Amino acid sequence: MTTETSPGLDRAACPARSLEDLVGNTPLLRVDLPGLADDVTLLAKLEMLNPLCSVKDRAALAMMRAAERSGQLPATGGTVIECSSGSTGISLAALSVRRGHRCIIVMPDNATRERRLLLRELGAEVVLVPHGEGLLAAWAHAEELQRTLPGSWLPHQDRNQANARAHYDTTGPEIWAATEGRVDVLVCAVGTGGTLSGIARYLKERTSVHVVAVEPARSAVLSGGEPGPHGIPGIGAGYVSDLTDLTLVDEVVAVSDEAAAATAREVVRATGLPVGVSSGAAAWASRTVGADPRRAGATIVTVFPDSGERYLSTTPR
Repeated sequence: MTTETSPGLDRAACPARSLEDLVGNTPLLRVDLPGLADDVTLLAKLEMLNPLCSVKDRAALAMMRAAERSGQLPATGGTVIECSSGSTGISLAALSVRRGHRCIIVMPDNATRERRLLLRELGAEVVLVPHGEGLLAAWAHAEELQRTLPGSWLPHQDRNQANARAHYDTTGPEIWAATEGRVDVLVCAVGTGGTLSGIARYLKERTSVHVVAVEPARSAVLSGGEPGPHGIPGIGAGYVSDLTDLTLVDEVVAVSDEAAAATAREVVRATGLPVGVSSGAAAWASRTVGADPRRAGATIVTVFPDSGERYLSTTPR
């Protein structure tokens, strides 16, 4: 039985018919992070428990369904092209292989080996572009590729409203229901901005939640800094996307690569879950925000975007 707000089903109630039924309805986990203020409750939304192990399953499914409804993408036999550092591409590749679509993912050449291998395992074609040229140059390559393939579909996750809508329709309501409306602070790392904007809008329509955006210190564009290369995959695109609704953001926290990686290891030791580096960034920011005396007794909800298994070959140990 499908829930009203989530694309997925109650996993314990009935069998799934496809991986699409398994998207969403991820649990909240209380994280007792070392150094977290004693009177602060930190709850993490475990998006690694989506079928393709990342928060991007929600956006990919929503964007593909919207494209099918609008006629931009046929039910089968189409061509999907996307620029992705990895997770969105993996989600789109999994959805494409089920439908018989050709899938081409343009990604920076510093993407981890694990991500590239998984994309190829899912039948996607991987096009590598120089990471030093930045993500906007990668987008330009994907757009040019689409022009050479008439009838192909480019979701353009950084401007596709279905991305943010997925989190307004599913992730936000799931958090609200699981906490029974007791959310004081939302801490969310920003890549395309879809996750933050969708969840924050849903929660702010219902309560006075304090929204914290998290970005890499080495590419702190939300804080007014310059874009630059950094070591926190999946966030910090180097520009403010069309989906990032800055009117919803109350505070921005910049996290160093080193702090994000070290905190990810702390989360692994505290929970036994192999979270990704962006989860470490979110946890570090949550602990920092929780140390503010104004947050005494607060319930902080953050999002752990993905699993750390895709970064083992590059994450320092």
